[in-house]
Amino acid sequence: MNPAFFPRFLKLADGYFVSSRDFAVGQQVFRFSSAGELLGSDTLALGETYFSYDVNGSPHLVSQQATFAQSRWTMRTVLYLFDTQGFYSDSVELRTNELAAGESPSSSAYYYENSILTFMAGSVSPTPPIIDFRVWLSTYDGTTVTNTPPWDPGPLEPQSYITSWGILRTHDARFVLSAFIRGDENMQFWFFGLESDGTFNSNLHTQNVADNHLLNGLIMKEISGSLVYAFTEVTTDGSYGGGAQIAAFPLDELLDADDTLPELPSAIDLRAYPNPFNATSTIEYQLAQAGLVKLAVYDVLGREVNILADELATAGVHKTSWSADNFASGKYFLRLATSTESRVIPITLTK
Repeated sequence: MNPAFFPRFLKLADGYFVSSRDFAVGQQVFRFSSAGELLGSDTLALGETYFSYDVNGSPHLVSQQATFAQSRWTMRTVLYLFDTQGFYSDSVELRTNELAAGESPSSSAYYYENSILTFMAGSVSPTPPIIDFRVWLSTYDGTTVTNTPPWDPGPLEPQSYITSWGILRTHDARFVLSAFIRGDENMQFWFFGLESDGTFNSNLHTQNVADNHLLNGLIMKEISGSLVYAFTEVTTDGSYGGGAQIAAFPLDELLDADDTLPELPSAIDLRAYPNPFNATSTIEYQLAQAGLVKLAVYDVLGREVNILADELATAGVHKTSWSADNFASGKYFLRLATSTESRVIPITLTK
């Protein structure tokens, strides 16, 4: 017997539906009676499925696919439909995205509640030392697919990358996007607040994870005005430990707070005002100790477009400015780096 991957389990009108991936033969589906008796099975030439839900007793399987042709990746999200008896009936292509040259598919996430499927897919464009990501967010109500423009969460610190995403659609049609950041210095959950059109509102909530642990699974729920999330983790030090944790924080920290980033735990600090700005923005940064410091501006592709400071600086507060007369409107990122740590914040130029 070949190993099975990505098992999905759903309740039928009078029985059960089980789907799993056999990489040797394809997608397998099994139909069981309410007493657990196997009634039949099919092997289907479908893409790998990572999420499932049912609509009035009809199983739905969501597949995220990636193909490479002519030096570019294409990402597709496909929905497979089954009838109430568990037989395959149709498919719907929900989204197709052709990535830029050098851009590769990353992970995906799904959420279904109140008859709305919310799904996202990420991509990565590694341009050392900056690792840059883009996110595509969509919803499907059973009839219409709504796509938001691709969003760039911003460059990560050097030697950091995102290993998994999560997505939640709130009762008022806004979104929470989670990312598990793994780096040399620390590991963190990042929770982003997104408006109903998919735009980032600049609010961020973080939680540290022990540096010898890896995320093994995450579930998010909106309960009484709070984001409640549970996750499992495994150790990477050979002790075979881990466990599960549950935590919560008020949703208004992300969705109704002022449009500024909360202070991250760091010995350095960085802010810009006004932000957004239309000509010149004042950049203020704080150092805990004297040392070499570099303050640079990056575009959404992770390219360094301006250097504001590259010098030996004393401890304390410093100010400079960015005159962006020769730059196009759009989103940029300020990165402050010392010999031991760095800080990145978004800044928006409007003309």
